[in-house]
Amino acid sequence: MVIHVIEAVSRIGEHAQSGCADLLDAIVENPNSNGRYRHALVVTLEDRNGDFSYRGVELEELKDYRRYLYKGKKGNATDATPTCKIAKDIETTFNRKFLRWFETADHSSISVEESTTLERMKDVIFSNKDKILEDLKEKRSHLKSTENCIITIGVLKDGDMRYLADYAVFRNALLKKSCDRYFMKYGGESRGIDALCSVCKEQKDEVYAYAIPWPFHTFDKPGFIAGGFRQSDAWKNTPVCFNCATNLDAGKKYIEENLDFSFYGFRYLLIPKLVIGDDYKEILDILSGMKKELKMSGKTRNRITDDEDDILDVVKDQKDFFSNSLLFYRKDNSAYRILLHIDGILPSRLRRLFEAKERVEGLFGIYNEMVLSDEKDKKIEMRFDFGVLRRFFPRESGSVTHDKMFLEIVNSIFVGRAVDRHLLISFIMKRIRDDFVHEQSTQMNTLNGFLLLHYLRELNLLKDLEVGKMSGIILKREELEALPLDERIERFFEANREFFDSDAKKATFLEGVLAQKLLNIQWTEKKARPFYTKLHGLRLNEAMIKRLLPEIQNKLEEYGKNYYRELEEIIAKHFVLSGQRWKETDDELSFYFVLGMNLHKIFKVDKEIEEKEMEETA
Repeated sequence: MVIHVIEAVSRIGEHAQSGCADLLDAIVENPNSNGRYRHALVVTLEDRNGDFSYRGVELEELKDYRRYLYKGKKGNATDATPTCKIAKDIETTFNRKFLRWFETADHSSISVEESTTLERMKDVIFSNKDKILEDLKEKRSHLKSTENCIITIGVLKDGDMRYLADYAVFRNALLKKSCDRYFMKYGGESRGIDALCSVCKEQKDEVYAYAIPWPFHTFDKPGFIAGGFRQSDAWKNTPVCFNCATNLDAGKKYIEENLDFSFYGFRYLLIPKLVIGDDYKEILDILSGMKKELKMSGKTRNRITDDEDDILDVVKDQKDFFSNSLLFYRKDNSAYRILLHIDGILPSRLRRLFEAKERVEGLFGIYNEMVLSDEKDKKIEMRFDFGVLRRFFPRESGSVTHDKMFLEIVNSIFVGRAVDRHLLISFIMKRIRDDFVHEQSTQMNTLNGFLLLHYLRELNLLKDLEVGKMSGIILKREELEALPLDERIERFFEANREFFDSDAKKATFLEGVLAQKLLNIQWTEKKARPFYTKLHGLRLNEAMIKRLLPEIQNKLEEYGKNYYRELEEIIAKHFVLSGQRWKETDDELSFYFVLGMNLHKIFKVDKEIEEKEMEETA
């Protein structure tokens, strides 16, 4: 699977380079790509018939970055050419990056003429290094302390200023430095001679070991190297020729600049791969055009992620002539870690995810209206996105991170693999219990848990749930409120029948409704809810649930407000029908109980409504 992604990246790079004047355009980096390096300090030499002299330092605005031939290296290594970014202070950068480049320049693969040019430049620069540093500092002082700049070289010849890109010696140095990293690593080199390239599948004079973008695999342990324990044989794992290596570089650069998105604490790269045809122009034009259009339109988006620039909702509208790989990664300092690779996602699969989202949001309209938005000017709408899942699998919960489990479920949803319902409910209950013991509302986590289960059910991803029983009923407020209590309850169960497939679940849910009504009465009477302690921190089991019903009834009688005898009869009926030794887990029963508590407003009785009206008119 990975090799398909690598091939796709190479093809994208090939397309990205098709507009470049030459290979260097694809290799050169823009030092101002983050908008923080807007100026260049140009150490200016004068060339008179091959003799160089120092002319001073010019401060100029950075416009065409290609002329400087910048390509950065990490750490203390010199950059690919003398052009370098000023990091900590100007003197350190000048000594460790700029001057050191000339000291360490490799003359082995350049012509005699180029080598002579380089030596003459070096002699002039080193003989004037103190003056150059002084001039650099003086010019740098014209900028604000927050403004960054680069140091580079310019050569005045016949009245024209020339830059590094105008000299073959620096262009070749850049190419060589770019090539070296394809086969040099861990203090040695690994390249194959007259071997097959794993990307283009052609026989090449040289192939390299380390040209694959992103760390799909490593070579730092002997067992990871094909055919033995020698680092020099690492190229046998994934041999890549020079052309494909540069294509991969350009493809990686294009993807990271155009198709990189955030995802609930992670980032992911969207890598399209053609299923039909071989012209990447169409799909890349579509994707890059989408991103620009969405950014400019400012329209409210129908998203399933937390990235406002995410384009999944428009990718879903395309035909299945390409598939997508989602590469989730995290950067920890200089380490690049691939956390999850989801491969082969067709637009039609994304369409399915969005259609399921729309359906469950339609089903939850009744809860928005009757449970969440009944207060004046308070309108809450529940929407599904992957933040609903992340709510129950947060990055940090205490000293534990649920990142791995979160990504595993994300993977299952994208590829259509079943998810363990009991595992989900146990995590949902963990979050709800945390709210409960801290005396916070359990409403949003309970309803979001129910929303998540509905979404997965719509996608047919819940294990042990009989999807053939889905009702397709969308509850309406006017319809429900016109029904007597027993029919309202039956209508609710019918609309959600895939989740209420046993009398034990129905009894537990309705007992939760009844318990919340008692708690409301206690709050009205005492401004306290002493019955909370009877709910055992929402760690309920069959015996506890059966024991609770008479205790709730007794309390309601004591308050003289037992308006719920019809509801109690329905609960009792389901208890009888449920029998003994329920099959539901304790977490499951606890979830149904707290779900009933939070949906109690749907099951108001006439006396409750009367009392509410009397309170409002008093």
